Amino acid sequence: MRCVIEFRILAALLLVGVAYAAIPLKPGTPVTDFRVPLFNEEGYRVWFLRGEKGIYESETQIKIEDMEVSQYTGNDADRRIAVLTSPQAIFHFDSTSAYGPGTLHIQTDAFEVSGEDWVWTGKEKEIIFNRDVKVVLYEGIGDILK
Repeated sequence: MRCVIEFRILAALLLVGVAYAAIPLKPGTPVTDFRVPLFNEEGYRVWFLRGEKGIYESETQIKIEDMEVSQYTGNDADRRIAVLTSPQAIFHFDSTSAYGPGTLHIQTDAFEVSGEDWVWTGKEKEIIFNRDVKVVLYEGIGDILK
């Protein structure tokens, strides 16, 4: 099942990559309890990436344990509008993609989506869940399901 969601997580991930590139690291080197904010051109917060542990695997790949990504309005309201969590995420900077063998949970005021064995493709701006998908809608959808 496909769940298409427009997120601009790539920029936050690139910031993590830049942070790793600035420090000469060997594969397997962990960085614990990290936080990476991302701001838009107007200076407002749009993303906040956290991880219990980031493990540098190569110049193009990082593994994040206990990942949480918060998306914000990007204006003076500075309200959190979505949260993505996963126990493990592997990011590929060369292909602007990420995946996780376990659960990815996405929560907004309007819906929640969770699923196992997920893939995020940055170019297409979509998240694909390969199994055990659950969707909960908090807003009415009208007479679609009769």
